[in-house]
This record gives sequence, C-alpha cells and structure tokens, in this order.
Amino acid sequence: MRHAKQESESIELAVLLSLAGGLMDCYSYLVRDHVFANAQTGNMLLFGVNLASGDWAQCIHYAVPVVCFALGIALCHGIKLLAREEHLHWRQLALAIEVLVLVGVSCVPEGHSLRANGLTSFACGIQVQAFRKFHGRALATTMCIGNLRSGTQSMVSFVHSRDGGQLRGGLLSYFVIVCFVLGAVLGNWCIPALGTRMILVGAGLLTACFFVMFIDRERRHVEELVEGDLEADLAGEAARPREAGQLRGIAAAEERLEEREAERIERRMGQDIEIDVMHELGLTGQEGARPEGAVERQVERDVERQIEERLRSDIKRGGWRAGK
Repeated sequence: MRHAKQESESIELAVLLSLAGGLMDCYSYLVRDHVFANAQTGNMLLFGVNLASGDWAQCIHYAVPVVCFALGIALCHGIKLLAREEHLHWRQLALAIEVLVLVGVSCVPEGHSLRANGLTSFACGIQVQAFRKFHGRALATTMCIGNLRSGTQSMVSFVHSRDGGQLRGGLLSYFVIVCFVLGAVLGNWCIPALGTRMILVGAGLLTACFFVMFIDRERRHVEELVEGDLEADLAGEAARPREAGQLRGIAAAEERLEEREAERIERRMGQDIEIDVMHELGLTGQEGARPEGAVERQVERDVERQIEERLRSDIKRGGWRAGK
C-alpha cells in the first residue's frame, strides 16, 4: 500500500478519527438530549423549527452546539497559523486539546446537557478543521454527506473511464463512512456500561491518533533522509552532516537508528536497480554471471550510466517514495 506523504493523511488516522466522529455523534444524541455533535445542519433545522413555534429554551438547546462548533474551527485554524513545529505537529496540538475537552465532557454530570453538548461540538469543530484530507483526497471524519457525494462521483467516473485512481478514491470514501457508522455502533454498545463517561472511549481513540502521528512522522523522516542522500549522490556532492543542534528534539540514539535504516534502504534500492539494468542488457544469466573479457570495463560504464539515469528518473517523478 502506498503511504501518505504527510502523517495527517494516513489510512490509520482516517479509521481512528472516523470511529471517534461516529462515537461523538452517538454520545451527544443518545446520552445528551438528542443533539448532534457533528451534524450541525440537523441542529440548525431543529433551531428553525423551535424558532417558528416560539420555544426559546429549545432554540438555545440547538444553537449553542452550532456556535461552539464554529469556535472549535476558529481555534484550530488559529493554532495552524501561530504554532511553530518543534516537537509536535500543529495537528497533534489540536488533537491534544480535543482529547482534554472530551475528558472534561465526561466530568459534566447528567442533567447539564447544554454544557456537555457545547464542549463536544467544540471538539468536533477542531477535528473537522484539522483533518480534511487523506491520501490526497478531501474527506471528513465527523460527517458523511460530503464523503457520500465524492465517493459516488468517483465510482461513476470509474465506470465511465476505467480509471483505477477513481475506484480507489471512491472505495476510500465509502470506507470512511463505514468506519463512522461503526463508531456509532461502538458508542451504543458502551452506553449501558459507561453512561455519561462513554465519551472517554472517543478520547482514547483520539489519543491513539496522537501517537500514530509520531510513528508516521518518524517513517517520513527516514524516507526524506534516503531521498536527500540519493539526490546528493547524483549531484556529485556528499550529503551535509547534520549538526546536533539541527536534530530539533530527536534524540541522538534515534537519529543513529534512522541513519542505519536509511543506509540499508539505499543499498537495497541500488542493488535492485543494478540487477534490473543488467537484466535488461542481457548481462545476467540464471547464475548471475558478470561479463568477462576486454569489453568488461565498457559494460560496467554502461551499467553505471543506466543506473544513474534510472535514479534521476525516479527522483524526477517524485522520488522513490512515489513508487511505494
């Protein structure tokens, strides 16, 4: 499977976030007086209905989550604009705030649903703003209507053009919808045992997302090291040594492990490409014998030239990660 180019676009995150999104909507609707934490269109509809009948208490009941959802979006965008990436990605900071808010919701006693729903919708607003794309495709983990539209459009496009990319995009959209529904199922199962504290399950899922982003970030860092070394080799330059002050919080031991992994991957890539080139030139037999005789040096130069051309071509297409 191809890995996402950014840690915030991985399939693992899409699954966990969608499960949490479905669970939060289930919680606010079934435990906290039938208000939607994510589906603000439904809250606006019910606000309008109660406004028409003059029920002002119910108007506030449905208006507060909408306002808090917007405030969550505003806070998340502010974090993006102001945060400076050091040890944490700005999305991880947003996730940490969302988790703390949900923990706070679990402490709100029964009978104070307005406060609980406002906080839950605030957390959902943070999530919908922070995570909007997975594998290069616009997707939402807190609602389904956009995913349903884009997934159906992609499937129709696939039927028309037989483009495999459209098929994968459509299936991804439907997969995220399924995960959202499963989150609601999980939440419903947990209500009898946990009651108003069921929202802690959602906080647990989001905490898992926080640490998944660390794993994906380290993997991406190793890949960037390998690609940078390849580009430096092709340019005839040695890769610049990284000073201790440039590690930006990553421990020296972890950096050494990454360097060894990068060297191993680079050696494997070079060997694979060399074998492919020699096979295309007809220079390898079943036993992998190399050419002998007076033309050996010329053949080696031809092989080296084609290997260099292959590496340049890979990097021009977006690097060796694009083929993963």
